[in-house]
Amino acid sequence: MSETLVLVNPTAGGGRAAGFWERVRPHAERLAPVRVVTPAGAEASRRAVLDAVESGCERVVAVGGDGTAHLAAGVLLGCKAPAMLGIVPAGTGSDLARPLAIPRDPVQALRRALLGPPVAIDAGRCDGERGGFFFVNIASAGVSGMVDETVNAVATRGRTTFLRCTLTALRRYRCVPVRVWADGEEWFAGPILLLAVANGTTFGKGMRVAPGAVLDDGLFDVVAVGEVSGLQLARRLPQLYFGRHLVAKPVRFRQACEVRLEPEAPLPPFDVDGETYPSGPVTFRVLPGALRVAGPLATATAER
Repeated sequence: MSETLVLVNPTAGGGRAAGFWERVRPHAERLAPVRVVTPAGAEASRRAVLDAVESGCERVVAVGGDGTAHLAAGVLLGCKAPAMLGIVPAGTGSDLARPLAIPRDPVQALRRALLGPPVAIDAGRCDGERGGFFFVNIASAGVSGMVDETVNAVATRGRTTFLRCTLTALRRYRCVPVRVWADGEEWFAGPILLLAVANGTTFGKGMRVAPGAVLDDGLFDVVAVGEVSGLQLARRLPQLYFGRHLVAKPVRFRQACEVRLEPEAPLPPFDVDGETYPSGPVTFRVLPGALRVAGPLATATAER
């Protein structure tokens, strides 16, 4: 068995991930040969992952939040490395863990990340005037980027951080006119509260924005929410957590392999797997089966 790189983001979860890792580290060392790195910053983290895969590492385990998994996945996708990505959720949102059905128990999640067999899932690629990026869970435009900015400004985060920051952003955000094409067809035009290009099902710590999304179907679930009054927002927000919003009047939904967004005024930054990226005109394309992740273990293996 080759050595596994374990990338720990000590700042994830409002700084709780470092202590989380120290509690589970003895289990990791018993399960597999590991090399643990805790780089200082995103660029050092990217370099650590790239160096590892260039040296023949076959598995990278991200311990942190969605941003940590996003960073590691971006390196693997960018260099087309055959290495597998394992995920141990220890962040504020950890939304990618939900469609992947990663166990909530930390030791079971660690076992799966270190020993689970490879499962191919789709990823997304976004290209625009201000650069490009990969994503695994959801890329979105509109109020969601403002939510990310608000969350990132909170030093100590708890269970209600995303909800409180969402309510703050909804009060501040003003809908921006956009045009959206899906697989070459103009699909939406007008002021928009949110456009979600979804590979996974949830963002914002459990908001089921794309409840029917499937990680390996070769399609994005695309959700557009038009301009909504403050009273409607208060009534509709609970529907978002339960995934019951798709039939609401201001919501449009379809599936597509390619989505083109052209804002007609400045947007907040994009929300990409919980990270922020500069917004502007962009094209999102699905990459079928592009990423290998650590899947569930066979029952007999998991019980040993």
